[in-house]
Amino acid sequence: MPRIPRSSLETSFFHIIVQGLNKEKIFNKEIYMKKYLQLINDNKKEYDIKVISYCIMNNHAHLLIYTDKTENMSNFMQKINSTYGNYYNFMENRVGYVFRNRFVSEPIYSEEYLLNCISYIHNNPVKAGIVEKCNEYRYSTYNDYIQNNIEEDILKLVFGSSKNYLEQINYVHKNEYKFKDYVKDNMEDFDKILREFENKNNKSIEEIKKDKKLLKKCLMEIQERSGLSYNKIRIKLNIGKHKMYTILE
Repeated sequence: MPRIPRSSLETSFFHIIVQGLNKEKIFNKEIYMKKYLQLINDNKKEYDIKVISYCIMNNHAHLLIYTDKTENMSNFMQKINSTYGNYYNFMENRVGYVFRNRFVSEPIYSEEYLLNCISYIHNNPVKAGIVEKCNEYRYSTYNDYIQNNIEEDILKLVFGSSKNYLEQINYVHKNEYKFKDYVKDNMEDFDKILREFENKNNKSIEEIKKDKKLLKKCLMEIQERSGLSYNKIRIKLNIGKHKMYTILE
């Protein structure tokens, strides 16, 4: 899928993934899953976010959202992740970052992609071997759809009607779309993204590294597009830890 500047996006649907730092199991207790879900529900109205589907796993979570303004998505995710991070650190008597990165978001451009994204999210616990069927997992929206507990405006938004949508849900869950897995390390994307950035700015990475503002822009673009941690990007680019954190301040 081609990269399009956020200001030019012609979609309001986004697939969002968050993951624990170093793949730590930050949702490995029921109280943690409930807390993260509570934060989602408590803040979605304030930021005008509609949650189409979600699934909270032990070390990561998926959200499919709808918003008319992309900045609302960033503010919404920042609010729930920062609040959850403080809560998790307090409960675990720890300090420091909780999430691997800010979050990864993938725009949805077609109806097929949208429906299959719902399937992909609901099938996460099955793929992970936690349950055999989607309806056995409590922390996803699968049973909400099956039991008709989804808000009517969301059903109309996704299916065009709040009636007779179950046929589409059942069909798409039997034909799962093969999404790019942002939860895994995407080192294979690194070189491609870096080359594109070099070409776009007509500078080599060694020249970019001498320009603090341009290097920061490069680091942020690689991180957002690949989902790699800044530490792995730093090592790949042979940048010192202190210099890296100074640049990102």
